[in-house]
Amino acid sequence: MMQTTEEGRVRVTLLARSTEYRRIINQAELVNALKTVALLEVNVVDYRYKDVLFLEQLRITHNSDVFIGMHGAGLTHLLFLPDWAVVFELYNCQDESCYRDLARLRGIRYVTWQKRSKVVPQDKGHHPTLGAHPKFTNYSFQVEEFMRLVLEATSYVTHHPKWRPQPQRDEL
Repeated sequence: MMQTTEEGRVRVTLLARSTEYRRIINQAELVNALKTVALLEVNVVDYRYKDVLFLEQLRITHNSDVFIGMHGAGLTHLLFLPDWAVVFELYNCQDESCYRDLARLRGIRYVTWQKRSKVVPQDKGHHPTLGAHPKFTNYSFQVEEFMRLVLEATSYVTHHPKWRPQPQRDEL
């Protein structure tokens, strides 16, 4: 397990969703697991446009080392992550290339859920015209697999040549 450094901690931001679909059913359990790792500074945000000004969204994202979120437009914030950051698309809802390609174009590391048996959909999904669809339901994730992927991302960050534990920055 990684040791906490004197200089700082790895800043993990979990992007919560207040939408009807693609919510993390066991979000509190995942956040509690993250908080057991002393090296991690955990921040949970919901970028509701009426509640969080866009510049504040950019500030939060820019001050993240590991940015975690479900498949959706909020992940476009990966464009504002620092060069050493990792975007963890918690579940890509069978749209494998969208944010992976965007992360590649941005030049940052991309991680997504790998073991389908360790993610549980709430139901089959309810698209209004297509019927069952993975983007139209909510998901629960096995905590151990989630933590394995987060710690893999954290290791990447802490070994990146540009990473130094960073103080909070207000300028972009």
